[in-house]
Amino acid sequence: MVSGVGQGGVSQVEQRCFSDRLVAQARTKQSRVIVGLDPQLEFFPGYVQQRLRQEADHALLEEMIVQFNQVVIRATAPVAVAYKPQAAFYEQYGFAGLRALHRTIGLLRQQGLLVIMDAKRNDVAHTAGAYATAWLAERHPLFAEANSWQVDALTVNGYLGSDGIHPFQVVNPSAGLFVLAKTSNPSSGELQDRILKDPDQAEVTVAEKMAQLVDGWGRGTEGSAGYGQVGMVVGATYPEMARRLRALAPQALILMPGIGAQGGSLDAIVAAGGDDGVGAYAASSRGLLYPFRPEEMPDDNWAQQAEARIQRVALQLREAIQNHFRA
Repeated sequence: MVSGVGQGGVSQVEQRCFSDRLVAQARTKQSRVIVGLDPQLEFFPGYVQQRLRQEADHALLEEMIVQFNQVVIRATAPVAVAYKPQAAFYEQYGFAGLRALHRTIGLLRQQGLLVIMDAKRNDVAHTAGAYATAWLAERHPLFAEANSWQVDALTVNGYLGSDGIHPFQVVNPSAGLFVLAKTSNPSSGELQDRILKDPDQAEVTVAEKMAQLVDGWGRGTEGSAGYGQVGMVVGATYPEMARRLRALAPQALILMPGIGAQGGSLDAIVAAGGDDGVGAYAASSRGLLYPFRPEEMPDDNWAQQAEARIQRVALQLREAIQNHFRA
């Protein structure tokens, strides 16, 4: 058994809320890996790039993105506790990209795999409600049909405060939210590390204040695994801050980008993992999706080659995280 990941599961009834479903995946797969699905054509296999340059067809672009995502899903399904498409990497390719994203969400849901949409949405309450309906509502806002864009969780920006977060909680109380707290980029400290002075409280950084807000927003939403539906985004590039934020929001799930290409530390996953070890999750995109150079895959058998390499890297990442928890 992996240290920090108990064998105790949650029942089917109790798995309705996002936090319980994510923890159940972690325990079943003995993993804390979340796989990013971020199509960047400049990193795609050479064969795919050549076809797209030659044919310049939007339908082909959509199909190639979906095919690549299918390769990634097949390669990582035994390891991935959830998948995290980043909306911008689809939006940049116009309608073809958006159609590919829609199809990818459908593929993941058909297989019972969790989807965290990385869209970092937020606005004033009225507009936040529209964002929430788009991504989290179970039903279409007008027609009597299921919302085919619905995902299990969404990244959001808490900069507007409580009335910008509340609409997301109301639209679908069982959905998960990950609020930006301490992001992985180098310039995050320009704002997030600034000290807030409150005469009635000890000094805290902006990131720490956001963690306190997250803790409050998640109170009363805890599932049977003990975690609330409001979590945080904390970069794996800042292990010590991860430890401090975990202490301020002990019932928040933590999504930790920055593993791989951004040089994040696996120590941060351990620091934020909580007493049971299932409170923090490593999100990997570039380092996991593209463990090859485009020119290494010039032929039409690229899918088999890419799948084998991606699977190997995914298994290595899971093992590396397990070893850090054992240490």
